[in-house]
Amino acid sequence: MKILHISDTHLGYSAYRKITNENINQREKDNYNSFQQVIDYALKSKPDIVLHSGDLFDSVRPNNRAITFSIKQIFRLSKNKIPFLIISGNHEQPKLKETGHIFSIFDHIENVYPIYNLKYEKHEFNIKKNNISIHAIPQTLSKDDFNNNLKKIKIPNSSDFNILILHGSVKGIKEFTMNEFNELIIPDKYLKNNFDYIALGHYHKYTKLSKNCHYAGSTEHFSFSEAKDKKGFIEIHLEKNKINTKFIKIENRIILDLDPIICSNINLDQIMESIELKIKKIKPKDKIFRIKLEEIPSTIYRGIDFEKIKNLCKNATHYEIKANIKSDSDTEIIKNSKMGALSKEYAYFMKDQNLKDKKVLLELGMNYIQRIESKKEDK
Repeated sequence: MKILHISDTHLGYSAYRKITNENINQREKDNYNSFQQVIDYALKSKPDIVLHSGDLFDSVRPNNRAITFSIKQIFRLSKNKIPFLIISGNHEQPKLKETGHIFSIFDHIENVYPIYNLKYEKHEFNIKKNNISIHAIPQTLSKDDFNNNLKKIKIPNSSDFNILILHGSVKGIKEFTMNEFNELIIPDKYLKNNFDYIALGHYHKYTKLSKNCHYAGSTEHFSFSEAKDKKGFIEIHLEKNKINTKFIKIENRIILDLDPIICSNINLDQIMESIELKIKKIKPKDKIFRIKLEEIPSTIYRGIDFEKIKNLCKNATHYEIKANIKSDSDTEIIKNSKMGALSKEYAYFMKDQNLKDKKVLLELGMNYIQRIESKKEDK
């Protein structure tokens, strides 16, 4: 039998200020495109079942566009009689039961099996004369609840294949975590060979923990720390006592976290020349990228020609200049490049003030000023 394993699609996610001609955030649209590539592949390859191991949506209350898009895409699988089983992840799980769960919109769609009721569920399928048991635990309200549900899993002898699907962080010999406040911990003792396949979600990097246990990773890049990660999903072929897996890469917008420029022993002209060279080399059109300036003296940082950099990057989807400024600890707050004259003046005015809550006031002031400057830039 053939299975597709997808995870962490985070539909509704948006970032940066780039807007499409349809007045949609560019990164939100990119994310929809990534998900649609998976559905397109499924319709061509005709898997026996598609598993989604959590975080279909980016939030508890996704926008109407994300909801409509997800229903349309999942309905494509439903119409082609491809079962789609999905568990809730930490991003879409409300803190209170009374809130209601977004996954209820899928309850009455044929061939769709949403699992979100805070408890272990077992779903059984008969596919190609094989009995398949899928053991699933969605996001729960506490780690104790999660552990208690793990103990309820019983593997029936009558099943030809047993599959486990979970969303959480694995901590054992090596940690696979997103360091989010509400993430669940999966004890590695449950990731054993008595399951034919274990589909994990939450960790955004595709990872093979063992022959039968994989994180599919996310379908899109959500931070610069993921810039070097390949994105896609997993195709699994199961036979009795035999498993073959293949990672299917999808096309994403290029995101680059460039090697840093060490600025401690070079002058302003050399720094600007290095920045320009990096930008021209990557051909910034439609890309997302970050340049880091390490150990740059504050006096030199104030001379950076950000207007020139902005013009060089005008066709990029997004860019950042992150500076690690060599100065006192307060100046570490000044890290983003898009600072106008007022931001600079305020930052260096606050530097010389002797105030009890200076660091808090500096951060708040910088945030307010940068919001105003961003609005002006958008006009």
